[in-house]
Amino acid sequence: MRLFFTLILFTFSLFTFASQGDTIRVTAHQKVDMTWYQSYRAWAQFPDSTHQYHKILLKFTLGCASTGCSDWDYTTLLNIRHRTGRLDSAVDRIDTLQSNPLVVDTIWRVFDEVEPYELAKVITPYGGALPNAWERSFVFDVTEYYPLLRDSVELEAFYQGWSSGFSANLEFIMIEGIPPRNVYEVQNLYRGKFNYLSSQQFETNHMPARQVDLHPQAQQFNLRMAPSGHGFVNSLNCAEFCEKDYYVNVNGNRVATQAMWRNDCGLNALYPQAGTWLYDRANWCPGDEVTIYNHDLTPHLSGSSATIDVDIEPYSYTVPQGETPANYNMSVQFFQLSDFNHNLDAEISAIVAPTLDDAFGRINPVCTEAQIEITNKGATGLTELKLQYGVAGNGNWQEHIWQGQLAPLEKTIISLPMQELRHWTSWRDTLLFKAQLLEINQQGQDDVAYNNTYTTAFAPTPEFPATLRFDLRTNGAAQETHWQLKDLVTDSVIQQGDNFSNNTSYRDTFDLSPGCYELTIFDRDKDGLSFFGNNDGGGTASLRNIGGSFFNYSINPNFGTRFTLNFTVGYGLGLPDEASQGPLPQVFPNPSTGIFNLEWENPQAKNLSYRIVNLSGQTLKEKSLGKAQSVQEQFDLSHLPAGLYLLIVQMGEQQFEQKIELH
Repeated sequence: MRLFFTLILFTFSLFTFASQGDTIRVTAHQKVDMTWYQSYRAWAQFPDSTHQYHKILLKFTLGCASTGCSDWDYTTLLNIRHRTGRLDSAVDRIDTLQSNPLVVDTIWRVFDEVEPYELAKVITPYGGALPNAWERSFVFDVTEYYPLLRDSVELEAFYQGWSSGFSANLEFIMIEGIPPRNVYEVQNLYRGKFNYLSSQQFETNHMPARQVDLHPQAQQFNLRMAPSGHGFVNSLNCAEFCEKDYYVNVNGNRVATQAMWRNDCGLNALYPQAGTWLYDRANWCPGDEVTIYNHDLTPHLSGSSATIDVDIEPYSYTVPQGETPANYNMSVQFFQLSDFNHNLDAEISAIVAPTLDDAFGRINPVCTEAQIEITNKGATGLTELKLQYGVAGNGNWQEHIWQGQLAPLEKTIISLPMQELRHWTSWRDTLLFKAQLLEINQQGQDDVAYNNTYTTAFAPTPEFPATLRFDLRTNGAAQETHWQLKDLVTDSVIQQGDNFSNNTSYRDTFDLSPGCYELTIFDRDKDGLSFFGNNDGGGTASLRNIGGSFFNYSINPNFGTRFTLNFTVGYGLGLPDEASQGPLPQVFPNPSTGIFNLEWENPQAKNLSYRIVNLSGQTLKEKSLGKAQSVQEQFDLSHLPAGLYLLIVQMGEQQFEQKIELH
């Protein structure tokens, strides 16, 4: 119990000193085993209602249970169990006081009324072949639930699985500041797992039209949908394997049509899996999140009330005797919001490449191009962005100007060229990529500065020999297979293969100059070179060296839609050549009470300099060391306050950074 109170006191100390742009982290479930179909609940302490958040992210880490991962793909719901403030009651027991005549005493149990609000839905993978230490993180933007994330909150991971198991870890990352829009009300319109027997039965019993009262201050309205279809006991393979639309009607008028379908399961970031992981499904793929659809109803709503009706495209089938019918796992929520709080607000919302983020594992690592995601969170459309980007500890920062049209709440991916080795080198132990917005719509900074910078760790691409042998053995459906080798610096296809014969071996030789390359193997049926669920048989693919030291890179044939590999020849990304020819700078003692020593062998005899900066970027001390081949430098920081500082050593065009701690 003492530990519990210590944690609570520490949490409140964080809340007290947080300010705009600061981050508060709240953890609920901590690797909780989910072993059977049931609710796994935990309480978390959030800041009170005096705090505002520009952004709230839910990081859900799904792992194997302590006994290992389940073989099957099951639905996991992440919910807030909100106390409404109303009381409900149920009969606890009935006591017989007298039998003739009968007199009974009814004992009632009174409790708080709880309304669950779904934050996200994740499908577990076919996990039988996954190691016990496996885990994958999913990140969801849950900013507009902030009215429900205050004080003590009960959170739920509802595991709809019938075998053990998986584990759940929930962390909320709350960035202080003014929200993009104020939230006046969040309302559940439909929530549950509903059997589909007929269109009429489904709409009448489960999803009838709902009348909503409009908040007098609300100026924008959003309908949030997270549907997923399950079950396939009928000739239509519905609802899991059939593509159906849903319709959104407001006051009897159809305002949106959306297909409930994922056609990219063969590109699942988690591959290969056991089971039928690559089959396209009704808005979900095994081991991935369920897609959330947002519909802006603002143009269609006015007055004090409205009728909202969500229908699923009708279809008919017969449920076989004794079988479970098709069903839809529905979450439909209605948000009533203010107008935008910021006129101009561009956000770097993700780094797609280079990154270690699980969601983008299919396209990483990379060696010639970075990709970032931009979200418009303000009232004004974005037409021009000036960006600066590069690898931290490098000094070779580049700039790029994007032009286009990005409306409020829309997102776009921007590609940033990095075609030279010097763009990828770093003197840091950990490779970090950083991007920042310098100007928005030619107006300098926008209304929110702290979401204009994003930094992420990444891994370098592998380095391969210059002369390679590509071995391909086709399966029994060779017409589905084709491949290409691209020079990414020139953006040109330099070799390719197609029109193969079944169950035949092919061999190609690559003689490559120093550079960055991409090998892609495609499958037209989206089921790879080997997959248990078809009659195609098995194929193989690998890269081997010709001469020199032995080298072999085997490609897993169960890759689904395509396999993509970026690699370099003649050099490796990360530390530059100079680093491999001599030791990195040494700083000692670190931490220190004031006196630090810097030692460095500089066989290249390049111009050296160093500077000390605080965490705000202010330069406190700097010195040029010339072209000395051996450096033994001492500096005194005892006049500065205790804390963390950054030592930046410059060697020619290269830069080395290291944190130093002053006691």
